[in-house]
Amino acid sequence: MFGIFLRYMDYEDYDHIVPAIGIRYKTENEFDPEDVIIYYDLYKKKVFEGILNENKMGSTREFTRAKKYAGNAWIPLDIDYGIAITGILDENQVTLPVRLSVSAWNEPNPAFHEDPIEMDGTVPTKGDVDVFLRSRFDEKHIFMADDTTYVYQDTKKIPSTGCLYYRCIPLPGDGNAT
Repeated sequence: MFGIFLRYMDYEDYDHIVPAIGIRYKTENEFDPEDVIIYYDLYKKKVFEGILNENKMGSTREFTRAKKYAGNAWIPLDIDYGIAITGILDENQVTLPVRLSVSAWNEPNPAFHEDPIEMDGTVPTKGDVDVFLRSRFDEKHIFMADDTTYVYQDTKKIPSTGCLYYRCIPLPGDGNAT
């Protein structure tokens, strides 16, 4: 996730936070100014790409309106609020893969005074655990998958301005997962 400037907004540090969904790089673990970042802007149901060099996608607030870039989004050069979420720390590889699908692809636009929305979360899951079972969590859902994939429709709503984390771990001995 990273912050961007948009042509029609004027916040000091960044205007909008967007999810990066990939990077096309020339050399692994080494930055190249021609590397490409792939992201969603959360306003259009479209994948965007930007070249990660200062002249093509970098900007300051002062130069944002003057730049001519097809996506109309620029990465701030003077400040960095970008974060990378690589998963839950799990050194012993206890957790199982979890994917979260949400009921909306877009986000309300605060520039147009649109309020946050609540989204439904759907978590497909497939099935030494004691440490995770003793960890802090708000709720737990125990299930027995009858196929290679199990879909859990969470009754809690996810605010578009918030976050929610899911973990799936097998219960010891009985074949169930939580």
